[in-house]
Amino acid sequence: MNEAFLHYLWQFQQFEKSDLRTSTKDTITVLKTGFYNTNSGPDFINARILINEIEWVGNVEIHIKSSDWKVHKHQEDEAYNNVILHVVWENNQLIVRQDGSLIPTLELKSITDFELINKYQYLIDNQSIIPCQEAYSKVSDLSKFAMLDKVLTKRLQQKAAIVNELFENNKGDWEETAYQLLARNFGFKLNSDVFLRLAQNLPLKVLQKHRDNLFQIESMFFGQAGLIEIYDEYAEKLSQEYEFFAIKFSLKARQLNSYEWKFLRTRPANFPTIRLAQLAKLVTQQQSFFSLFTQSNSIEEIRNALKIEQSSYWQEHFNFGKTSNKKLLGLGISSINNIIINTAIPLLAFYAEKIGNHELINRCINFLENLPAEENSICDIWKNMGLSIKTAFDSQASIELYNSFCTKKQCLQCNIGVEILKNPPE
Repeated sequence: MNEAFLHYLWQFQQFEKSDLRTSTKDTITVLKTGFYNTNSGPDFINARILINEIEWVGNVEIHIKSSDWKVHKHQEDEAYNNVILHVVWENNQLIVRQDGSLIPTLELKSITDFELINKYQYLIDNQSIIPCQEAYSKVSDLSKFAMLDKVLTKRLQQKAAIVNELFENNKGDWEETAYQLLARNFGFKLNSDVFLRLAQNLPLKVLQKHRDNLFQIESMFFGQAGLIEIYDEYAEKLSQEYEFFAIKFSLKARQLNSYEWKFLRTRPANFPTIRLAQLAKLVTQQQSFFSLFTQSNSIEEIRNALKIEQSSYWQEHFNFGKTSNKKLLGLGISSINNIIINTAIPLLAFYAEKIGNHELINRCINFLENLPAEENSICDIWKNMGLSIKTAFDSQASIELYNSFCTKKQCLQCNIGVEILKNPPE
């Protein structure tokens, strides 16, 4: 038995309610279970309960054993003086408030169907990647779609939190924040951290002083990244140019090391050298990344701005002195879509939250609904279970559902898991 299951029993009233009584035989009628409290304090707040036909308004605390009240030292916390009902699996001790008054206690052990416990245990103990995999096809579309909506909101909030951290580190500078977020996502998954550190060590305000000269922007990017290797004339000139800027802008102390960049198991088109060259080109073409990502009204507007080709050297080389067998093109459509999903939308979501503009949140949702779904192993699992994944809204939501609920066995907080327990398919 665990408290999460008891929270579920109370929230959805999954026990025999025909003759509810406290441990002292007083009658109970639940008018309102209260709101689940994710902060400190009692588990459910603002509940309404009739005890012997007298209405009480207050909080509900839940424990496996009533003696856990003292184990958790609630008797020392004034926040628990307004508990009107103590809901427990096993009542093994009378509990009183700080003023000595008895707290009514409801024991669930004797009024809960043990078959329900078995079904919950089956979900938790299930070794399938998705615990509800066998029952999923029997769950209503309403529960599935409601859960996808819920987790997408959660995902947007989590991504907005990442933007918020950058924003605070940049002391409220929107442009540096947009630039760093973009750089982070130019590293995609493999080099995201090192790309972010590069952007933090090479501020946009430094680059913008020379944004009319692509070669100079490249020299600062590759030099600060610690990636320049002298194999040819281009690299030699690039190194000389970087040395000049390193002194001018005091960059050397923050220079990265070449070993920090990951090249293994990566196609040449995704090498960090190519991505750096593409980012350098973007810096010369975009006056404001923040405006691009927050003021554009359509996906096509952003897509067109991101359709760039790196300089001629990096169309023919995948690393310094190493020639490619075929021309290396600019950002592909899948990479552009990925950047929109992981840069434009989180930035827009955070900006909307910051200025209190809900219309911009709707634009985020609209963008996701009009972008194609990502292709990855998590989406493949859901597709095999029958979930339709056609848009980025679907793929982002399914990824979040898998990561935050399925892998953590949070079935009791999931609409799908709740429906399975309430109405188990035959």
